[in-house]
Amino acid sequence: MAFSGLSTNKLFTPNLVGEDISEIIRTLSPYEAPLLDWLGDGSGFATSPKHEYIEDFMRPRYVIASVAVNSVDTATYIGLNALAEGLTVGTLLENEGAAPEIMQVTSILSANTVNVNRNYDGAGVGSVVVGSSLFVRWPAAEEGHEHSGVHTTRLGVRRANTVGYFNVEIGATGTAMAASTLGGDTYETSRAKRLQETPALLEAEVVRGVLNASNSLGSTTLTRTMKGLRGWISTINSTVAATSFAADPHLYIGNIWEQVFQQGASASESWAIVAGRTFFRNISDLNDTHTYDSQQTDLFRRVVRTYEGAFGQGVVILSRALPATELMLIPRERVRVVPLQGRNFTYREMGATGDNTKGMIIGEYTCEVHHPNAMARLRV
Repeated sequence: MAFSGLSTNKLFTPNLVGEDISEIIRTLSPYEAPLLDWLGDGSGFATSPKHEYIEDFMRPRYVIASVAVNSVDTATYIGLNALAEGLTVGTLLENEGAAPEIMQVTSILSANTVNVNRNYDGAGVGSVVVGSSLFVRWPAAEEGHEHSGVHTTRLGVRRANTVGYFNVEIGATGTAMAASTLGGDTYETSRAKRLQETPALLEAEVVRGVLNASNSLGSTTLTRTMKGLRGWISTINSTVAATSFAADPHLYIGNIWEQVFQQGASASESWAIVAGRTFFRNISDLNDTHTYDSQQTDLFRRVVRTYEGAFGQGVVILSRALPATELMLIPRERVRVVPLQGRNFTYREMGATGDNTKGMIIGEYTCEVHHPNAMARLRV
């Protein structure tokens, strides 16, 4: 499932203006861009510098109250920290506080607010404090209920990301090529190195990408970049002391995975823990009691490539793109790296200008991120 920079959509045709290098990218991505290699080629493609898509929403298992509600209120609104998109009219919410109570959603006012009727089961009304967890039950409806025209789990909202423009310039003077001490062609050597770096450069932007504040869509005078995973993951964005994580990585990974689980993520999804170099070493130290070593072999191994905890299993990916003490928990099914139509990575020979030989590697890509509320980031 290596990443080639193409689209899996059958309507996509490779860029024929220049030399298509998708097979080179496919060969290099397992070594130079392990996250892209794990994600694989995305379906579909962008058709303009502003790429719009419908963000999929999953029904959360819990929603968190962001405002306090008095126990005497019989019908009121509940603030839900941007989780209302995952609910529909009729959904039952169970207050697990001091006095268990069932509420029923009567209307959805915004991403942050719903109206509810209290005391659905007649068992009593309880107070809701800020930070209360409300368990999401199945939508209830009356006999003969007419379809409301809204999908049960609600359609996601329209999102947009800019298509990043990637350009790697290659050049060498006639003198440099003539004076090569290794006996090789300086320009061709440089081209080979830039091709090798290309998948890693794209992966870094998939992870770290930010938009140009001056003009997110760019122009002929302003650069155009895309928003990466770190920018999308904001709901579960926790901090930890480096020494605390090193002492017990399993505890802190479990903490954020439990939050992801509550936001509606599923153990059936394909998960990855993408870790910076120090956190990757800390995770690999979980294997310190199972080190592979003996007098019969010269092999010493202490590394964790697959992690399984209480809430799921995932591959562990060492990322050059992340800071040393940071990790992200992401599902493959909800992240897609797609090219602008006809603009996958290509190499273009620019020919000689004066006494210089020139060329460029060009590509345009963006990142679709679906339901980032159910992904996580942990950092120092």
